[in-house]
Amino acid sequence: MRRLLSPLSRFRASEHGGLSVEAVIIFPILLWAYGTMFVYWDAFKAQNLNLKAAYTVADYISREDGLLTPTDIEGLNDTYTYLIRNDDGNDLRVTVVRYIVDPADPTGDPLMELSWSDGAGGYEAYTDLTEIEDQLPLLTVGDELIFVETQMWWTPPLTLNLGFVGLDRQQFRNTVFTAPRFSPRVAWDGNEDGEDDELSS
Repeated sequence: MRRLLSPLSRFRASEHGGLSVEAVIIFPILLWAYGTMFVYWDAFKAQNLNLKAAYTVADYISREDGLLTPTDIEGLNDTYTYLIRNDDGNDLRVTVVRYIVDPADPTGDPLMELSWSDGAGGYEAYTDLTEIEDQLPLLTVGDELIFVETQMWWTPPLTLNLGFVGLDRQQFRNTVFTAPRFSPRVAWDGNEDGEDDELSS
């Protein structure tokens, strides 16, 4: 009986080939970790590019001292698409608001007024401030605010369909506020006829 158990005992105590077994066990975990880190890194990179591109577009508009037109907004959306290196249905909307005293009630509280709005891609222009009034910061009377919204689709670089990465195709949205730099207001020509469509403030 002792002779029969001795080889079994030696086999159980043997550590030959242990490294290969450990590698087989740990390899799927390493694969999962590297895949997950790569996907999340790509998502943060895309979101960062989206935010920087939105700031770039807003900064360009803030420096404009001429008339902006719908063609300009389409061109800015093309620029935005180039900056984020993603041509997968990107959207851009520019809205300009002013904080004014109501001429009909000069002694009343100041109010936000929609100067103009225009969108490119899948975004449409706002017709009033109902949708965004709770996002607007406080201004002083007479100030004008440029409100830029961007939206991009992001698709994970790894689609293993194993359910462990945790990120699906999704949209990244950003909003940027800025003020005109070299002019008190950003003029708008919605008809592209070379004339300012707004009343002078």
